[in-house]
Amino acid sequence: MRNYFFLLSWVAFFSCSNPPEEQIQANVLENLKVTVDSLVIDSGEEIFVPNGLFQQSIAPDGNRLFAFYENDFEFFEFSIEDLKLIKRHPFQMEGPDGIDGWVMYMQVMGPDKIMILDQKGPNLFNIEGKKIKQYDLDMEKAIGFKTEGPFSIPNGFHMSPDKSKFLSLPMNFGKPVEGLAVIEIESETGKILKLPALDMTYDYQVIWQRENSASFFGDAVSLQLVNDQFIAFTGSTADIYTYDYHTDSLKLVSFSHSLVENRKEGEFPHEVDSRERQMEVVNQIRKQVTFYKFYWDPTRKMYFRFATKNTVMPVPQEGIKRSADAYIFAYDEDFNLIGESYLDNLENIPYQGYFQQGDFYSYSPMGDEAGFIRYSFDF
Repeated sequence: MRNYFFLLSWVAFFSCSNPPEEQIQANVLENLKVTVDSLVIDSGEEIFVPNGLFQQSIAPDGNRLFAFYENDFEFFEFSIEDLKLIKRHPFQMEGPDGIDGWVMYMQVMGPDKIMILDQKGPNLFNIEGKKIKQYDLDMEKAIGFKTEGPFSIPNGFHMSPDKSKFLSLPMNFGKPVEGLAVIEIESETGKILKLPALDMTYDYQVIWQRENSASFFGDAVSLQLVNDQFIAFTGSTADIYTYDYHTDSLKLVSFSHSLVENRKEGEFPHEVDSRERQMEVVNQIRKQVTFYKFYWDPTRKMYFRFATKNTVMPVPQEGIKRSADAYIFAYDEDFNLIGESYLDNLENIPYQGYFQQGDFYSYSPMGDEAGFIRYSFDF
């Protein structure tokens, strides 16, 4: 690839409408302006397909992004600060240091280690591809959960930063999440912490099954690690659970937003008899509010979260593009809601990203080059 990076020529400014003063006190996003630009990563002479970097994990230092490139079975290390490819780290598919099957989940652990969940279970590697530790994880023995398929265990799978616990959201296909599974690695014992405020998610999932195949659309309960704590959330409600792995404590956090509803409403069929009916129901659900993950900005000491309403999915053959009403919310360190804004003219929100020096970077290929969309928040 070409040995340079540049700022693409388009820069968009989004002026965000303000909620009425009585709806939210001290709205820090009242005069929010969002600047969006595109940045190309300096990849030197390296040749790869930038669309092939699916699995990603930010390093604890917040400056480096690791991404798994399945085509060549390598991990790419990018500098977000310098916008360059630092190094490609080859891994093995076979042998004592091999990854069994595909990478279901990856998590950067400290400066030079990666936890990888493959088809057999979690393993700890150093950055040069040497397997340091292989874990024999028996979910049924540890928490009494019997899996019915290969995708039951990895749902929301994480390792705590101190490497003492595995966390997951065990579920079987077409059934509700059991709760937050917390497994003590050393003793191989665990428990499931119930998440009743998120149980409603099941009402906004639509399944179509045909012979040996099935498809799922709708909301899902997810788990993320952000600012050294875990957050269990769903698109169906603004409410979340925080889990402190240091103290083994779970806490429900509820919100009262002014610009959007705090949860979805209505009844929808859970199982349908055709793909067409499935998409019809899903499109009805997508008209309602959908909440997304949290992002921590260490420079402002704030969390940010996006939400959408009236989402329209793309239909290329009919010339229909993806669009939605987009919103952004700000919260303080204790998850108190301190800001809300409607993002005028921003029809597609980022689904993953990372804060660097107060700006939000979301990985996005730029043609045949790797790159980021950068969102700058001014308020």
